[in-house]
Amino acid sequence: MKFSSTGSQNVKSVSCCLLFDPQGQIHHVHRVVTMEGAPDTSQAELEAQTLRVALNLGLDTKRLQVLHVAANEFSERAHYSVDPVKRTLKIEALPSRTGLRGAKS
Repeated sequence: MKFSSTGSQNVKSVSCCLLFDPQGQIHHVHRVVTMEGAPDTSQAELEAQTLRVALNLGLDTKRLQVLHVAANEFSERAHYSVDPVKRTLKIEALPSRTGLRGAKS
């Protein structure tokens, strides 16, 4: 996801926090976009927002762990999980859609 401006305002930063279970499955991703001139969101506040939103969505956050990642680590066509030991984002490319168009039965 890439932002550069909203109307006449420019994006200052994009922060990303996710919640994952002990097996590494991601259950929630929360992004905060900060526009130029706005105060930065601290990592502690980003975590608090992430947990609040997840609770409001009905997720059991007691068993989930928090991980901060760079927002640019997410691409559109991939499956993501977390290596729970290394606490790093794992990326698995999705199969190509080539050959799906025009298929006739």
